[in-house]
Amino acid sequence: MSSAFIKEKIKDKPVNKKKLFVKFITTLLLAVVFGVVAAVCFYFTMRGMETVRGEVKPYQISLSSEEETVSSAEAVSEDDITDTKEEDEKREEPPAKNSEPARTVINNITNKVLITPESYEKLYISLHETAREAEKSIVTVTGSVSNTDWFDNTYENSNNGAGLIIAQSEKELMILTSKSVTDGAEKVSVSFVNGETVGARIVKADSNTGLETVGVSLDDMSEETKETISIARLGNSSYPSVVGTPVIAIGNPLGIRGSEAYGLITSNTNEEQMTDMNTHLITTDIYGSSNASGVIINYSGSVMGIITTAYAEDDTKNIITAYSISDMKSLLERLANDRDAMYLGIYGIDVTDEASKDFGVPSGAYVTSTISGSPAMISGIQSGDVIVKMGEKEISDFGDYTEALGQLEPDDDVTITVQRFSRGEYQEMKLEATVTSKE
Repeated sequence: MSSAFIKEKIKDKPVNKKKLFVKFITTLLLAVVFGVVAAVCFYFTMRGMETVRGEVKPYQISLSSEEETVSSAEAVSEDDITDTKEEDEKREEPPAKNSEPARTVINNITNKVLITPESYEKLYISLHETAREAEKSIVTVTGSVSNTDWFDNTYENSNNGAGLIIAQSEKELMILTSKSVTDGAEKVSVSFVNGETVGARIVKADSNTGLETVGVSLDDMSEETKETISIARLGNSSYPSVVGTPVIAIGNPLGIRGSEAYGLITSNTNEEQMTDMNTHLITTDIYGSSNASGVIINYSGSVMGIITTAYAEDDTKNIITAYSISDMKSLLERLANDRDAMYLGIYGIDVTDEASKDFGVPSGAYVTSTISGSPAMISGIQSGDVIVKMGEKEISDFGDYTEALGQLEPDDDVTITVQRFSRGEYQEMKLEATVTSKE
């Protein structure tokens, strides 16, 4: 009996090159689309985060700001600390028989970083270079007045202080300084970092903070000065972790032109109430002059605060204190643009979460008092009222109130919505007020 076997040869399915090409093109297009969508999402996310950080809406002149600050760990370069592989290997060698146990422990602790006098020298040289770069935006403002002595001889009295270049228009350089420098002055001049001195004019002053701007014509400045100087970069001093940030005081922190001092921010929670605005005070552990002026910068060179001596305490009168730059940005833009401060005459604070939760106080600007005869008092605003709206703008804290007021013009009428506690509950009231020019 014979048997037959059927043999089959299975052939591979032929490759459809056209379909394969179509799949490849489709995959490539999807990858491109995904990349574009991811880039757009990342862009708008970053723009949104800048808005959350409190980006200031500019007027005619906008200020240069840096909302991110560099941590102390990032600010020090790797070359500032000696820690080579060869030194690591030496430190990891087994100790000799006669080595003391304590020396072995010390070597184990320091086997990652070796701090030497040279390391400290390199570190402070690096910090000094940061200060020198930032000092390109520092000037000396001098106010002078002529007097006559007993013998009819004319002499000149002058007062000077540090100034900060904050903005530049088409014709002028805008410099922030203390109003006390130019009070009663017949002549104002500005000396730049390269030594050139030119005349200046007073632009606008703020009675709340004692700050003012002076303008220097670009035509009066040499090309060398224009190329040497720089406009100050403003940092972010509002975040809670700013305490402990290493800073450098520049300008006249020791009462001497061009002096500088190093230290840490020790607090930023002290809030000073002013008419129609509030500002936080930054304190440091830097010992300075009772006539100190200038700014404090972080290790990336961004301005964190404007030095003030107006709030010195008896037991800490030589400790460098500064206006928080994040609270000053709208004020600086107003001063740089020669705009009058709007006035209602209110002192107030934010409504805290605890007050809202425990006592049912509505969110808004809580009025602690009003100035006698002010537009606020005339309109009927009382202490204890909570301002929740100005015109159509919702007010969630006292900063919102200050911002809304700053957008008005002299003699503007505005409807102010307040919540007033009456008969055991808060009731809404609408009051009419006319703002005036404070200065």
